[in-house]
Amino acid sequence: LCSLAVERGAAGLVAGPRGAGKTTALGALLWELPAATRAVVVEETPELPTDALGDAGRDVQPLRVGTDDDDALSPTEAVRAALRLGEGSLVVGEVRGEEARALYEAMRVGAAADAVLGTIHGTDAASVRERVVSDLGVSESSFAATDFVLTLGPDRRLDGFEEVVTAGGGSDTTGDDTRFAPLFDRGDASGRGDDAGAATPTGRVDRGESALVAGLARPSESYADVRTALETRAERFRDLAADGRVGVDAAGVTSASAADAHPTARGDREC
Repeated sequence: LCSLAVERGAAGLVAGPRGAGKTTALGALLWELPAATRAVVVEETPELPTDALGDAGRDVQPLRVGTDDDDALSPTEAVRAALRLGEGSLVVGEVRGEEARALYEAMRVGAAADAVLGTIHGTDAASVRERVVSDLGVSESSFAATDFVLTLGPDRRLDGFEEVVTAGGGSDTTGDDTRFAPLFDRGDASGRGDDAGAATPTGRVDRGESALVAGLARPSESYADVRTALETRAERFRDLAADGRVGVDAAGVTSASAADAHPTARGDREC
């Protein structure tokens, strides 16, 4: 689901405490952007795999920011410069200051044509909203432009994957009716082996209730079509893992399947 959401232009944040692997997860998601999509990456300290993406033929434009260097762009200036470049994806290495207002206002009015991604400190979607709205000064209606929050735990594993919805269940909001619906929770950690504590679907996607999944449908697609796409990509990821193709070795393989009847993405059983 993360893969399809990024491929089709969703706005999402990767949250967690320090050392949870937020930047690593965000770097992995960048490989899910369509190969033809330009990605502008705003970072103070270079950590995301912009060089590897460029070596693979992706259109990546890193923008380095600083707070002490008079010649460096401020984070806000960098975000605005990225938006002026036009269509493409916007990636902010860490959302933590005044740039958040420019970023979220752009998201609210649709200034970024493709995926908008970033990392932020937080323990779940509610704490992320509190930080963005109360601490960083972003309006509630602007925060509602967020499609999903993926939260990692201190052990660098998924703690939760939540979509942003309204009190009425939709994806549009104008005020204080923003709420969160979990699509994946952390499973039972008391088991043995690699599956202990693995991401477990809540059933919301299967029941046809996910605003995120509904929003990923193209004009000619139904919710069921997106579900089919999710299952197809889930199977492809399982095949890649079984073949030992992980990391950069598998990058672009799933996106290349976009020529299929339905572009594939990770299924409801794998976030």
